[in-house]
Amino acid sequence: MGRLVAAAGAVRQGTVVTVEDFRAYYTWRTWLGGWLVRLLCQVLFFSQLATLVGDSAYVVHVVVGASLMVGVLQAMQGASTMVRDILLGTLPLLAASPAEPGCFLLGRSLCWPLSGVASSSIVLLTMSPFFGASWTLLQVPLVVLLVLLTTLATYCMAMVLGALALIVPTANNLLSSLGNMATTVLCGAITPVHFWPGPVQAVAQALPATHGLSALLLLDADAGLGPTAWAAGHAVLAGLCWLALGLAAYRLLFSRARRGGSLLA
Repeated sequence: MGRLVAAAGAVRQGTVVTVEDFRAYYTWRTWLGGWLVRLLCQVLFFSQLATLVGDSAYVVHVVVGASLMVGVLQAMQGASTMVRDILLGTLPLLAASPAEPGCFLLGRSLCWPLSGVASSSIVLLTMSPFFGASWTLLQVPLVVLLVLLTTLATYCMAMVLGALALIVPTANNLLSSLGNMATTVLCGAITPVHFWPGPVQAVAQALPATHGLSALLLLDADAGLGPTAWAAGHAVLAGLCWLALGLAAYRLLFSRARRGGSLLA
């Protein structure tokens, strides 16, 4: 119980920092009038391209996928924010503290996935009905819940990329870009997963976004709560696996730094 309390405290302390970071990036005016408008235009662009195919089911697939990716890719930004702490000189202080580093860093960039949940939910619920998706009032809370689960699970994957970026800070932008591209291409947001060869499909199953998108499409198709919950459960399971890997990676990194290693220098 003591460890859980300490871990929760570390997450809370990291969240305090990320709230101040987010306030430095955005105001409500710039978030709503700038960032959100940009995302609406982005989803509109991909959805309009999908209409050229002439398949209404594919149009729904793309508008739902592109809307979900709005939150997913914001969650992936958590990978790139870790390196900023090297430049700020705060990681050695974290290494010297008794806090669990992975738990602190879990809260450290939490503003990005939470912003992603809000923006993705707004875009999905406002744009998709114009392209054939139909959400009932009872489905709206489930839509937001699925976006939340998928985005947070993807954030857990971003933590692993963040740990790699701490080892090779100069590859930070490369790792972030590769993570974004791999997630966009493989999860089925634009190109359905079954289009790819078997080995690629197997890799796609490791991405929480693959299962989160599947759950949203099943919900839109009225496939029933059972199949939808099954797909959502796979997204959560994938996220938990990535979280465990990320926490272990940070513990290893900071343990080495505390013994005089130079990874955080």
